[in-house]
Amino acid sequence: MGVLSYAGGLGLITLLVYIMVIGRDLIVPFLIAVVIWYLINILSDTYHKIRIGTWQLPKAVSYGASLLTIGGALNFLIGMINHNILEVKKAAPLYQENFTRLTAKLYQMIGIEQEPSFNEIISQINLTTFATDVAGTLASLVGSASLILIYVLFLMLEQKYFTGKLERLVEGSPLKNTVFEIIDHISTDVKTYLGVKTFVSALTGGACYLVLIAVGVNNASFWAFVIFLLNFIPTVGSMLAVLFPALLSLVQFDSFTPFLIVITALVAIQVTMGNILEPKMMGSSLNLSPLVVMLSLALWGSIWGIAGMFLSVPFTVILMIIFAQFPKTKPIAILLSQDGNIKPRDAVMTAD
Repeated sequence: MGVLSYAGGLGLITLLVYIMVIGRDLIVPFLIAVVIWYLINILSDTYHKIRIGTWQLPKAVSYGASLLTIGGALNFLIGMINHNILEVKKAAPLYQENFTRLTAKLYQMIGIEQEPSFNEIISQINLTTFATDVAGTLASLVGSASLILIYVLFLMLEQKYFTGKLERLVEGSPLKNTVFEIIDHISTDVKTYLGVKTFVSALTGGACYLVLIAVGVNNASFWAFVIFLLNFIPTVGSMLAVLFPALLSLVQFDSFTPFLIVITALVAIQVTMGNILEPKMMGSSLNLSPLVVMLSLALWGSIWGIAGMFLSVPFTVILMIIFAQFPKTKPIAILLSQDGNIKPRDAVMTAD
């Protein structure tokens, strides 16, 4: 009987993965809409906490302010991205010329007489797969923008009915309080992650923007936004966030000095924000193993591409919280955790 149970569980997991792969074009926009909806609520809660003496910002005004903030930010970002794409196209010939000069200097330094051409060098750099994946993801998201907005709108309209519907679903069940506790735990941890990650990523992007402006790197605002986004991808994103602007500084200027300044400063910012500030703000609320984070990054990335990389940590947090509620799956939750200590409120469900 145990073998049949495990076989059934494995079959169910396989079916779910298959559905996630073939339903990617519908599921990913919905999940992005959920993230945006979460951010709207996090920002609304933050505005609601603003006090001037005994007066507090009303919830309705806080919610409206959060909508205006998110809408204004998206409008600004769309305009900025369009402008910077045109600027990069104009500057492309200069970048190629500077790159050729730098490679010629480098070959002279190391004693290579016959340096390869620019095209030969580029042909040896295989970023095609990653670039294609990024471009495909962005194109898909732009094409799904209207669908995402519709999802966000309906989530906001349905928000006030969620609790009532859930109460009716678990009405009369002995596990009613447990279900609400699990959902509250998931909501708290995901909100903590998204809130802290968004704040730290914005701070990182702002600090990197100041460095890029000081050095004179072109399109600094665009690269600061790219750094902000890439910081949502664990570990790999931080590396790419340093690499891309550094490479741009390498081809923009005809010397190595700006490149060295940019890469040193950006690495220092990433280390400070990622290893000092973020852990302090996040605390031990997530308690995820770093190895598990990397494995989940690879897993969700293989299923949903770049979008899956952004969503990998929230998904793994949710799975760990759910697994911790059942005796049969609690060992999985322990393996997913960083120190093996599941919080007391995690293990509240003892019934099979």
